[in-house]
Amino acid sequence: MAWNLLEGWSCLGLRRARRNAAQRSSYMQPELQHRDTVRLHRWGNWIVATDGGVDVPKSAGVGILLSSLHSSEIIEKASINCGARPCSYRTESRALLLALERLMIPRIQHRHKTLLVVTDSQSLLAALNKGPLSQTDWTEDQIWQRLLTLTCAGWSVHLQFCYGHCGVHANELADQYATQTMETGQYTEHEIAHIWHTDLLTCFTTLLTNKWRSTIRQDTHRYSLCGTRPSDLSGKDLITQEVIHRQELVHLARARCGESELWGRLYWAVRDCTNQFRFCNISPEQSAYMRSNNDPTAPGTDAFPRRQEMKTSLQ
Repeated sequence: MAWNLLEGWSCLGLRRARRNAAQRSSYMQPELQHRDTVRLHRWGNWIVATDGGVDVPKSAGVGILLSSLHSSEIIEKASINCGARPCSYRTESRALLLALERLMIPRIQHRHKTLLVVTDSQSLLAALNKGPLSQTDWTEDQIWQRLLTLTCAGWSVHLQFCYGHCGVHANELADQYATQTMETGQYTEHEIAHIWHTDLLTCFTTLLTNKWRSTIRQDTHRYSLCGTRPSDLSGKDLITQEVIHRQELVHLARARCGESELWGRLYWAVRDCTNQFRFCNISPEQSAYMRSNNDPTAPGTDAFPRRQEMKTSLQ
């Protein structure tokens, strides 16, 4: 019991440790050999941070090789131009492929065989998590080919997600390098990554959307509030940006459905009513308007007769 109360640096503990040193050396030798083996596969040997940047029409996918997770010393770096119309996912995936191909494959015969890859693309890790046989895109398939090449050579690879711009040192260095590369236009790879078919479809969609937006009237009150944006369903006031409370959200939802009790008779007289299925919510003004236009779906017509009230009698 007294032994447990002693400080680790006390004289008694030191003398006792010396007496047991010879006894421990006999069974500590295999443990020391195991530690030497594990030390070769610790996660601090090779650190690769990847990041992608898009600033249309500039883009970059970069990867940097660090000596440790918190070191500012960049051993080697690589960058590639991802084209004028890439998406963020495209740059992130190309950055990881470039880092594996240019930074790690040449070091495949190195003594230390442990790699930690840091990325802020959660969607890329989710796509790779499906496995090598489920990849349908060329880039993800090539990434898996590089990962399998490393693992077959005895490497241990760990892909680690981190949130961007939250203070992770390795990710911040990769982000700074991506920004610098886009500003200077100096890439380590001279070729430009081929355009992705998804980005091509997005480009066509953007062109058609801009063409449609040019036809919108700009002299309306709605345009002064929303511009060319669609209806705002974020739950915030368009003018004050204050959060709308629950009752106001209910009124907005009923107004969009045309079932708000705030609409008066003038609204129903002017509004072009369409066929509805929830006749229990139709007001008498709506029903009269629909019957005046000979609407066959109006309540009270032959197609949808009114329900007769049940007569009760007290005897």
